[in-house]
Amino acid sequence: MNQNHHKEYPFDHLVVIGRDKLEVLVQKFSAQGFQLTPIARHNLGSINQLIMLDSAYIELLGWEPDKPVQRAEIANQALGLDALVFRTNDAQKTYQQLLESGFSVNPVQDLSRESEFLGKSALVQFKTVRFSKQPIPGIRIYFCEHLTSEYVWQEKWLQHPNQFSHLQKMTIASPDIDGNSKLLSQLLNLSEEHIITKEESIKLILPNIELNIQKVAHLNEAEILNVQVAKTSLDPVDFIIDSHFFQNL
Repeated sequence: MNQNHHKEYPFDHLVVIGRDKLEVLVQKFSAQGFQLTPIARHNLGSINQLIMLDSAYIELLGWEPDKPVQRAEIANQALGLDALVFRTNDAQKTYQQLLESGFSVNPVQDLSRESEFLGKSALVQFKTVRFSKQPIPGIRIYFCEHLTSEYVWQEKWLQHPNQFSHLQKMTIASPDIDGNSKLLSQLLNLSEEHIITKEESIKLILPNIELNIQKVAHLNEAEILNVQVAKTSLDPVDFIIDSHFFQNL
């Protein structure tokens, strides 16, 4: 895993909501040649399985069928592309910086989930910084500090039959690309050379991914339009995850 040696925040993971259909969603990704980590249970009551990539990952998040939803922030989220999570090396410092910048943030939250490492049981631990009011309506954003990254980025989970390894690009549809890009730039400490502006889109260059904000005037709020995965950072994109992928689940 790449550590954050930049002042900018790298992209950490994309949250895909599976609700109570996580098993079906996992099967669909598996059929496309992705290897997923074993099912794990958070201390907050949710369950997940991950698609691990070179410097980021995709989290399929949901809850067990016929059980009450214990996490209020995901209970009403629609099935599909849901949240952008950025990596921090110091959750408490990030919390303070966001608070001082005028953002509405909750106190740092401790999370954990079960895993295994070298054949033994292991506890994955991390801290998150979440917003009490999302800065960009329509998209959940939060920050994650990994305390046990060696349990997350294990070599055996980085090998996919389809050979995809890199989360390359993400496109956000928005009625306000200028306002959204300014907010994201502020949140992620991006400098001007990492912002490329065109008439109908703005590209933000993070240490490990491109975020494209595309103008869609008829929308009331922003939404994640698609995610593009490639075999390497230099390859053309071969796999796209968008709303069509989640149909008929």
